[in-house]
Amino acid sequence: MPEQEDAIRSLLLPLEDDNLLLPGTVVAEVVGYVPPEPAGDGAPDWLLGSIDWRGQRVPCVAFESLDGQSLPEGAGARARLVVLKAVGEDPTLPYIAVRTRSIPRLINVEREGLEIRDEEAPPQGIQQAVLAHGEPALIPDLAAVEGWIRGALHH
Repeated sequence: MPEQEDAIRSLLLPLEDDNLLLPGTVVAEVVGYVPPEPAGDGAPDWLLGSIDWRGQRVPCVAFESLDGQSLPEGAGARARLVVLKAVGEDPTLPYIAVRTRSIPRLINVEREGLEIRDEEAPPQGIQQAVLAHGEPALIPDLAAVEGWIRGALHH
């Protein structure tokens, strides 16, 4: 199966109205949802706070709110936190967590299975809106999000 050689093992992370598409290599772990410890006064709405993960404080983000939309109401029984390996070189921010609406799904993505969605500019924090084998998904700009997190934590 030559087409499988170019496949990227990825995860679809269900958000409120869309999915995030991430390569499996950046996902450290999927854990059950626990309410994050609040980030404090002056923190942006999208920074939900931080969680304790393997003895580290990990900032938690709601991607739905990065572009100023209101924060989704509560977390349902199927909500999860996905801990991601940071893509930047900042040793003070090795991981970030993303809240998902439900359990992420594995998907193998081949180059010919990705199609750019015809939309205007993608929301803030998103590189590209795509269809991954027919499934709507958003490819996040993790480097930018990590920069915003650093700025919010050091305000």
